[in-house]
Amino acid sequence: MSKRIRLQDIAKETGTSVSTVHRALKNPEKVSEQQYTRIREVADELGYEVNLIASSLSSKKTLRFAMLCPHNTFYEQVISGVRAAEQELQVYGVTVDLIHSKEYSYSEQTEQLNEIAENPAYDGIAIAPAHTQLLNPSIDRLIENGIPVITFDNDIPHSSRKFYVGQNPKIAGETAAFLYDYILPPESTVAVMGSYVDAFGLNERLRCFKEYLIGTGKLAVTNNFQYFDSVDGAYEMCSQILLNIKPAAIFSNSMLGTIGSARAIKDMEQAGKVFIVGFDINDEIVSFLEEGVLFASLNHAPFMQGSIAVKTLLRLTKGTFKDLSDCVYLNTNVVFKTNAKDFVPQ
Repeated sequence: MSKRIRLQDIAKETGTSVSTVHRALKNPEKVSEQQYTRIREVADELGYEVNLIASSLSSKKTLRFAMLCPHNTFYEQVISGVRAAEQELQVYGVTVDLIHSKEYSYSEQTEQLNEIAENPAYDGIAIAPAHTQLLNPSIDRLIENGIPVITFDNDIPHSSRKFYVGQNPKIAGETAAFLYDYILPPESTVAVMGSYVDAFGLNERLRCFKEYLIGTGKLAVTNNFQYFDSVDGAYEMCSQILLNIKPAAIFSNSMLGTIGSARAIKDMEQAGKVFIVGFDINDEIVSFLEEGVLFASLNHAPFMQGSIAVKTLLRLTKGTFKDLSDCVYLNTNVVFKTNAKDFVPQ
């Protein structure tokens, strides 16, 4: 068993006092930059890790995090993961507030982030961003004020966010495209539906889907039919496509698009005639799989997204987030009617 590294060991190696080491690791602003750099280097070399439980109990500090996300059925599963992690991390004083926005509203999320920056009450922020660029200034402001910001489900890779957990949209889009390409006869028409939402994950998923199919050249791929990212919006758009284009297959790039399109296919008695692979899982999507309306659905572990996000915020605020990737992609699981029950939220 390896020896546990203590503050005394670091003090001995750096020629400083235990109190100086403690200040450097807990409140680095209270020591010189040179001292902090030296102490941090030695601590890393020795493999020192902060004892989170002891630190939390001694300080008796409550860590308050905020989770910002749209209000829809997908994020209900993320929130379940958040609440499970919050319960697990009670000993660290962790509490999580949920802050919803209507659909994917980047203007509402901007207001929420700016209000947090002006009235700082949180130790860390996790957000499912509604835009690929427009939230950057608000995120940068929070980071500059010492509040870590991470993303989940959708990313803003060119922002100053500290961490991302969620789908790999390239793999998600290409996996869906592979299924269409493999199953459908040559020259079949695939009608592509894309929501108006400018979220990175949804955009990349759609782009990679089309690039894969255009690259193989086997299928006829339409231009994007855009719809508002809601079940009703997808239902209406899919119904019009089925009536006027009569494609062999439908593709939609979101969970709400999946549900709306599947409802339209079912209502117009096209189940088993029009091929469709969807995204994510809930009881209704399982029913569509069992009834043969959906061929498959791709799932990205929303429960785990919520759980990992909270635990990562804890590590960031406690200073134990070293030597880790700034991005964790969760597996893209292909769900069929035969294994759907394994992915249904409990």
